[in-house]
Amino acid sequence: MSAGIQKVEAPDAEHLVRVQWEDGSESRYPCVWLRDNCQCPHCFLSSAKARKLLFEDLDVDIVAKEVSLTDRKKISITWPDEHTSEYEAEWLKKRCFSEAARAEMQEDLFLPEHQYWGSDLQLPKMPFEEIMYNDESAYKWLCTLKKMGVVLLTGAAARQGELVKLGHRIGFLRLTFYGPTWQVQDKADANNVAYTTGKLCFHTDYPVLQHPPGVR
Repeated sequence: MSAGIQKVEAPDAEHLVRVQWEDGSESRYPCVWLRDNCQCPHCFLSSAKARKLLFEDLDVDIVAKEVSLTDRKKISITWPDEHTSEYEAEWLKKRCFSEAARAEMQEDLFLPEHQYWGSDLQLPKMPFEEIMYNDESAYKWLCTLKKMGVVLLTGAAARQGELVKLGHRIGFLRLTFYGPTWQVQDKADANNVAYTTGKLCFHTDYPVLQHPPGVR
């Protein structure tokens, strides 16, 4: 991402810093957010990429005392206590608060696209073994699952343990009062419709739990 700053200013009455970009767009950053995200060694631990500044030391009503621009690639802010913070243009651009920038970030991070379907669904299918050993295929499977809600994995061995392998491929198994997994099979005098040979409709498992299972 290439970003050049045309102008920077900090109107006291607005408690924010305005950045005008060379492409004609404008970004506005709250002063309290900028102070909280100071990148200097005193306020930020770069090795952990984490803040060191304590909330008790943060003035929520803070305003910039002085702002300056260096080579259109960096802004410097002096705060009322004379502390100085510097922010790279690329860093700022990536964290723009505009509606368009936030929507683009959400789309990139959270894959909000959904495909609604009915009886005409062409069920997406992917080979089980390919997902287990090919990262690109695993990523495609997860994206499709997020988008459509259902993917048929084919070719898995007909033995116990395959689902556990699949779970470990993408994360960790959550322990419940049933244990890490549960074997669903046909039983005489079944105490649950899942233990019969009849069809199961779409349903939500364990809705009483704080975090019901998201993938089944």
